[in-house]
Amino acid sequence: MKKYTKSYIVWTILLLVVITYFMFARDFHSLNGKLLERDKDTEFEKGSGIRTKKLSDVQIQSLYKLCKVWGYTKYHHPDVISGKLNWDAELFRVMPDILRAANQDGADCVLMDWLETFPVEGEQDEGKEEDIDWEKIQEESGKQLLDTTWISDSAFLGEELSEYLCSMADLHISDRENAYASFEEIGTVSFENEKMYDASDGDMGMYLLGLFRFWNMYEYYSPNIEITTEEWDSVLLDALPKVADSGDYRSYVTAIAQVVSKTGDAHSMLVDRKRLLYYYYGQRFLPCDIKIIGGEAVVTQVKKNEKELMPGDILLEIDGMTLEERIEEQRNYHALSEADKMLNQMKHLLLETEKRKAKVRILRGEEIKTVQVKTLKNQYSYKNPIENGILQSENIGYIDPSALEKGNIEKLMKDFCDTEGIIIDLRHYPSTVITYLLGEYIIPKQKVFACIGMPNKAMPGAFYEQEMVVGKGVLKEIQNDSRTFDSYEGKVIILMDEESQSQSEFAIMALRQAPNAIVVGSPSVGADGNVVKVSLPGEVIFSMTGLGVYTPEGEQTQRCGLKPDIECWQTVEGIKAGKDELLEEAIKLIK
Repeated sequence: MKKYTKSYIVWTILLLVVITYFMFARDFHSLNGKLLERDKDTEFEKGSGIRTKKLSDVQIQSLYKLCKVWGYTKYHHPDVISGKLNWDAELFRVMPDILRAANQDGADCVLMDWLETFPVEGEQDEGKEEDIDWEKIQEESGKQLLDTTWISDSAFLGEELSEYLCSMADLHISDRENAYASFEEIGTVSFENEKMYDASDGDMGMYLLGLFRFWNMYEYYSPNIEITTEEWDSVLLDALPKVADSGDYRSYVTAIAQVVSKTGDAHSMLVDRKRLLYYYYGQRFLPCDIKIIGGEAVVTQVKKNEKELMPGDILLEIDGMTLEERIEEQRNYHALSEADKMLNQMKHLLLETEKRKAKVRILRGEEIKTVQVKTLKNQYSYKNPIENGILQSENIGYIDPSALEKGNIEKLMKDFCDTEGIIIDLRHYPSTVITYLLGEYIIPKQKVFACIGMPNKAMPGAFYEQEMVVGKGVLKEIQNDSRTFDSYEGKVIILMDEESQSQSEFAIMALRQAPNAIVVGSPSVGADGNVVKVSLPGEVIFSMTGLGVYTPEGEQTQRCGLKPDIECWQTVEGIKAGKDELLEEAIKLIK
């Protein structure tokens, strides 16, 4: 019996080995069958071979032209879109010749000689109904079309190069599954096909690829390209010598971050593998939360048992560096929608230190004090002292969307049925999407609350409008939710401030459509829409807004933010007294 068992086990193992082998062989063959031509081009996997150097004025102008031509071709050429050409590798092949060009005529010749090896053979297929539909969609509801008239400028490009680029202008290709910019099922752009490379110290080619990739992504797929803080071509020209002269990883990351800061897109954040930008001043934090009031960092809440800092204290200096100096330094590396809307991007940086006990100079009332503060390993998170439910001593409901779990809204709205009003506090980022569910209760008729700028799959740089609707019956239409929701007819007060961003702003736009709704507070940050992530060489991850968000009237919400119906601001005096002035205003309006 023992011999039989041993033999059985051996044969079973051998059979499993054989099955595994054939399964692996089959999968390997399948993978090879799907392997794109560009993936077989591995010449520059370990680096570009182009070393760091100071650029001459001629080289800066030549690289500027290369970046624009390379980017336009990347998103328009059929062979690049299909995955046949490794466009990163081609950049490294042409870049040395561009750097050697004696003048702009020479650079034009280099570019033309290079591009001639990639003839444009695709044609607009009139038989493809999908492509025709995308053109029609743009004609009927186009929101924005990037200005690419520069491709017709023969004085800038030379006649041959201009003709080459213009030959791709009407190739509206919607099949972009293998393109560097592909699309999700819901129509949002994705850059998952971009390859991540290492970027060793002094590899100028890789550094410039990072700049070229990012600049063109934002150029063609940001719905907010028209509202960057500086003219986008000027940003490129200014960045080229800085990025090229980056001798090491830190210099490269900070040079790219300076370009990101010019977007004005508060969704735009850069995270590098060493987290150099995040832990800029150290990996410990003061044990408090802050708000920016009148340009100063004011402590709003402190960790339990914290003895040295108090609500209402104004932070003046940490470890010998003033808060003003920190703010000015960090403006170089972070995209702010407006100069004074810095909290969401910079809060952690204004509280960072290297020390377990930080030397902090504060203004408390009229007195300037220096205190020694024990720091935390992790950033302190604000704790809302008010829980979801009916406010104490008031017949008023309160909803903090950041503290909601599944099923909470249904229970709360049942509890709120006889209240005088509801306060929806969207100063805190929602933990779950509340827009459509709350809309079922407080908005009796469906209303358009926003227009979304969607990227046109077939036309890089083009966006079209899609209306967003909220109110009674929407969940049944979009989710087949057949539940009935009792209408709430009391007053609805929505709170917002500088920290209201993205999903909070989207919810505000929707819920303010309620007939009895009033928005109280200060303008939101102005960074609505989705977040698209992008990889750059050196394990740098960049994010940006991928969808435009406009009011039903077509007005911009990005950077400018949403405006309240009634302005109300938190004050230093209110913080000292333990008052929430926005909440108090909301209660007053309901009563």
